[in-house]
Amino acid sequence: MKSKPTVLLVEKIHPTYMAKLEKHARVVRPLGHEESTLASVAAGEHIDAIVIRTSGCVSRKVIEASPTLKIIARHGIGVDHIDIPAATEHGVWVVNTPGASRVAASEHTWAMILALAKKTTWADRAVRSGNFIFRNHNKAMQLEGKTLGVIGLGRIGGTVGEIAVRAFGMKLLYTDIVKYPAKEKRLNARKVPLKTLLSKSDIVTIHTPLDHSTRGLIGAGELSCMQPHSFLVNCARGAIVDAAAVAQALTSDKLGGAAFDVFEPEVPGKDHALIECDRVVLSPHFAAQTLEANLGYAGVVDDVLRVLTGKRPQWPLNDIK
Repeated sequence: MKSKPTVLLVEKIHPTYMAKLEKHARVVRPLGHEESTLASVAAGEHIDAIVIRTSGCVSRKVIEASPTLKIIARHGIGVDHIDIPAATEHGVWVVNTPGASRVAASEHTWAMILALAKKTTWADRAVRSGNFIFRNHNKAMQLEGKTLGVIGLGRIGGTVGEIAVRAFGMKLLYTDIVKYPAKEKRLNARKVPLKTLLSKSDIVTIHTPLDHSTRGLIGAGELSCMQPHSFLVNCARGAIVDAAAVAQALTSDKLGGAAFDVFEPEVPGKDHALIECDRVVLSPHFAAQTLEANLGYAGVVDDVLRVLTGKRPQWPLNDIK
């Protein structure tokens, strides 16, 4: 009887897909997420597949320690912690779940936009502290007629933009390496250069992957293009934005507010530039933490099993001949 393939599962996944994975594969769980730990397990267990979430990384060292490796599966979207060139070089598929968090991340983005525009977190604290006259000294932003600038109009960015137009009557600008003529027509959206988007938008929201072209995309120079009343929202990846520059822009009244769901490093320390900053809404990489999104993410198991039975994956990020 043929033995089951072995899957290295870096973090737990939804029970439904956990049961499916265990039915068809032997599942190995590491004792930590460090590169040396993953490489050691990969070398000693004859790993056929790796399933990773946000902790740890699948580096060249891990890949080269796994001569039997066939697929690396990202339980999520971002793959900046997977060495895709090294995987491709060694004939290893890399897959993710691109549509699983579209709704959850879009809704969370709007929760953060509304918290900034309507000052809900500050108003809540004011009432709880007995400062009811907060209302006399603060004004919210009315969204109708304002301009939303979307950096990355893909699945999530497109949904965020559609809500802006359909629900709030906003104008829509976007910047992207891809042109979306159908979305432009449907949403009356206009593609513009990044600096134009920053200077013309009342709210800027980021929905682009982290790669060499987007790392540090928004720094002091870009922030200086934004209007003093405008808001910046980042629910993409922390390293896309220079958080210290955002903090400086806020303290010098060159930016109206900011909201971050992601940080660099992943877990911000107490000395992180935004922690003590006023006019900031923060959440702990929480945008996709819904039951529905996590179930969708765990569906990457289907691609793992597809590859382990000799088939092509449904959501490949590289091309294996």
